[in-house]
Amino acid sequence: MRNPFRVIRQFSKRGINQLKDFFKFLGPGFVTGAADDDPSGVLTFSQAGATYGLALLWLAPFVFPLMICIQEMSARIGLVTHRGIIKIIKDEYPPYVLWLVGLITVPAVIVNVGSDLLAMGAVSHMLFPQVPTNVFSVIAGLVIAFSLVLFPYEQTANALKWVACVLAVYLFVPFFVKQDWLLVMRSLVVPEIHLDPQFIFTIGTVLGTNISAYLFFWESSMEVDHSEHKYGRLFKDPALAIPNLEQEVKAMQKDNALGMSVAVLIMFFVMWTYGSTVYHQGLTSINTVDQAAKALIPLAGNFAYLLFAIGILASGLVSVPVLAGTCGYITAEAFGHPRGMDKKLYEAKIFYLVIFLSILLSLGMDLTGIGAVQALLFSAVVYAVTVPPTLWYILKISNDRRVMGRFTNGIWSNIVGYFTFFLMSITALGLIWTTFRGS
Repeated sequence: MRNPFRVIRQFSKRGINQLKDFFKFLGPGFVTGAADDDPSGVLTFSQAGATYGLALLWLAPFVFPLMICIQEMSARIGLVTHRGIIKIIKDEYPPYVLWLVGLITVPAVIVNVGSDLLAMGAVSHMLFPQVPTNVFSVIAGLVIAFSLVLFPYEQTANALKWVACVLAVYLFVPFFVKQDWLLVMRSLVVPEIHLDPQFIFTIGTVLGTNISAYLFFWESSMEVDHSEHKYGRLFKDPALAIPNLEQEVKAMQKDNALGMSVAVLIMFFVMWTYGSTVYHQGLTSINTVDQAAKALIPLAGNFAYLLFAIGILASGLVSVPVLAGTCGYITAEAFGHPRGMDKKLYEAKIFYLVIFLSILLSLGMDLTGIGAVQALLFSAVVYAVTVPPTLWYILKISNDRRVMGRFTNGIWSNIVGYFTFFLMSITALGLIWTTFRGS
């Protein structure tokens, strides 16, 4: 008879090894997808659900293939060319293009970082009322900034993966309340559109939150870091290719699809939560993340509220390093400085300095008393302006055989990619129109 304790140990060891293999498989695409649902994005989704109920659930399956397509292109550019998008634009296009699609994004990203830190501080203050919101925001910002410098790339990447898994808490919240399952299914597959400015603006902000320029820059640069960490610095020599590049591209595509699935699932569940709870109570004025969390207490109980608060903190811990790191990548690549989270502080001083400055500036914005809604409005409009030209040049790069070799876009990538470009161009015009119309 086999020793039952030995069987249990073997089973546990096998499970742990499988979990380790799974985490090794997860790459920049998974972290990017998790970072897409930052606290500011959660506020956008909760506001959409609270205002329009389940009417916008169809946006989840609609935006999913668009996100997969554009993020896959961005990741493939970094993986195949060994350069981030900003570096390629600097090398291949006139200087004004660099400012148009890259550097103008940095102020919006800094505002976005400030909004996320403010949201983390507000939720932490609700859990520990004796500590002010701004104190939590400063602590979170400084901890994240120093962690990016003090810990090696591999530890930072693994930490982001583990924290991203905590975002699964969002998937439980809707099940604490009674649901009209037929209405949920119908709202998921039947688009509902109203031609009023606020409805159009809401659709625009949801699309802009999911398809943001900073995510393109981040994932392309992180693929470079990921490959450099995996294969060493030899791949920087243009004469040397990454071994088994076809397999690496396929693995990247799987990782990217998983990451975008995470992003869309969280978006769907947050809108579903507020569309099936807060909407029916007429509580449509959700302007901060702590209001979004508190709104669930009388409707779904303290446990649902606690899950939501944990999700906010986890999303902030994932998204703030991504946002601040994007500022570092954009600036360093634009001005030709060393960059990369696999480097020590003395090896990439400007890169880390920009990360620190972006977090400090965002904390300064929090201390001025600027509201989260105004900050998000600014970010949404700037992102809306920068996404279409960025998409245009991503499509140009992805179809340039001189740059991409045999890894240029296929027909479906181009069909979905150009459709996304035209859609986001219309979205940008709609956001700008509704913003100035309401001002």
